[in-house]
Amino acid sequence: MRSEIVREVNSEQRQPAKQSYAKRWKVAEGRSVALDRVNGAVSGFYRDMLSKVKQLLAQQPQIVFERDLRHDNTDDAFTMHAFISNSIYLCLECAYNYEYNIEYAFNNCPFEAQVREWLSVYPVADRSREIALQPDFNTFFKAVQAYQPKEFTYLLQA
Repeated sequence: MRSEIVREVNSEQRQPAKQSYAKRWKVAEGRSVALDRVNGAVSGFYRDMLSKVKQLLAQQPQIVFERDLRHDNTDDAFTMHAFISNSIYLCLECAYNYEYNIEYAFNNCPFEAQVREWLSVYPVADRSREIALQPDFNTFFKAVQAYQPKEFTYLLQA
């Protein structure tokens, strides 16, 4: 979830101690065959779409943040993967009801229409939603770069 990916960093405030959380996706596995199938489809679609998005973005080298949080239980229980560039945000999460969902946002993205088309197919259409990053996309992206460990930020190029 975006609030767990970025926390406002105020130099006058002390950061709270990190807590360990049980990852929601691990709890979701095996709850039902139908849920596992749909979650698997959403997860596979997310990985495929992310690969295509990165190929499109790499045409013009840029700094991106990408983090696989499936096995990292220090930030939150729900986020599985997060990706953000200066023009697109994608996040795969396992919601409280055990369903995998995709959150996304755009910022003058040159291939927004193409990504929207990809997100309109079943079952992803029912499991994706556009969000407004707070306070705005550019500030959020800068905060991600400032807060998150540097090893998850890299130059994406062809």
